[in-house]
Amino acid sequence: MKILIAPHPTLRSVAAAVEHVDKKLTSLITDLGTTLKKKDDPPGVGLAAPQVQVLKRFFATYLPITEAEDSPQFLRVIINPVVTDMSDTVVFGPKKDEQRLEGCLSIPDIYGPVPRWKWIEYEFLELENSVLVPKKERFADFPARVMQHEFDHLEGILFTDYSLKHDLPIFKENKKTKELEKVDKAIIELL
Repeated sequence: MKILIAPHPTLRSVAAAVEHVDKKLTSLITDLGTTLKKKDDPPGVGLAAPQVQVLKRFFATYLPITEAEDSPQFLRVIINPVVTDMSDTVVFGPKKDEQRLEGCLSIPDIYGPVPRWKWIEYEFLELENSVLVPKKERFADFPARVMQHEFDHLEGILFTDYSLKHDLPIFKENKKTKELEKVDKAIIELL
């Protein structure tokens, strides 16, 4: 599947709920997961249906099973997620004085700090043997960050929106040196 790059208008659209399972949905879910697994990003990446021009409320995550560095990754597809609860604490990274920069497959080479709930709880559906099965789960720390980032895509929100809203820095990766360089926010105002 081709991943859309900002400022594509589909990335700013609110996705519609998945109403039923059919062969087309099953195929889209499989293709989304395959596309995500083929990316060479660090563990914990995600890909939302709107990023591949499918305006439906589902996304795939490819997260480690445990916090251990050598933990195998696990592919999940989250369908029709609804936030049911969240922490009182908003964080920028794993420790108070440590920020985790977010990136996005639809905004290549751009990174920035994003305030996220430390933990968040969702009700959602997962496809099991062609049946939509209701689930409820709490995600904490890095998985919570990934879930919130992907959920935002379903609402037409990009992580760079937080940079503008909260006057946070934006960085671009230098292709030659692989170093991050601070850039003018005007670069993201058009996204």
